[in-house]
Amino acid sequence: MAVYRFKIFWEENEEVERIILIQPEQTFLDFYNILVEAFELKNKEVSASFFTSDEYWDKHIEITLRPEDVQGNEKLMSKTNIASMIEQPRQRFVFVYDAQLQLTFNIELIKIEADNILKPDDTLPKVIYSKNKIPNRRKTLQSSKLQVNDKLKNTGALLSDDEIDQMIINRLMQGDLSEEDILNGKLDDLFKEQKADSELEEIDEEENEDELFDEDDD
Repeated sequence: MAVYRFKIFWEENEEVERIILIQPEQTFLDFYNILVEAFELKNKEVSASFFTSDEYWDKHIEITLRPEDVQGNEKLMSKTNIASMIEQPRQRFVFVYDAQLQLTFNIELIKIEADNILKPDDTLPKVIYSKNKIPNRRKTLQSSKLQVNDKLKNTGALLSDDEIDQMIINRLMQGDLSEEDILNGKLDDLFKEQKADSELEEIDEEENEDELFDEDDD
């Protein structure tokens, strides 16, 4: 029986890497569980998906974790074995963990081996190589929220956690902010944007006060 050897690395830093052995008949849910363990991802109950990919790491067929996320032609991890999605000798996949954090991993099949490489007590899937860790993203994101609100204290424009989350997610989706910026605390654009909005609101309020004053004066 064959054994797949996959190399997995974090899209933002290829030095964060794992090599995993897994059997062809095992499912993408098995793959998901070992990735969560290998990269110390804290929450198994988030949205997550694998995508078949090509040499450019473009995403194609989606294999998703949660049944409620299947809305069209998506496949379900628990019902899809890995062998069924292998179309070429060095098949690639993209794995996206958590819709908010958008942690993305590139996966490549680097070797197909005979199962005689396994020891009698080996259980697959199995991590056989591990290099570096991902920074604690939620801790960093919370720190970023504190930075934003700390900078906005003097403007009277303190935001809720949900509002800051949405600001950061919008910036990420628009490409105006990268996850590296978040990790490094580079949130000046967010601050400037919110400060400008706050100043405009203050101007509007002053104009409204003037209008009210004029009416009273008449």
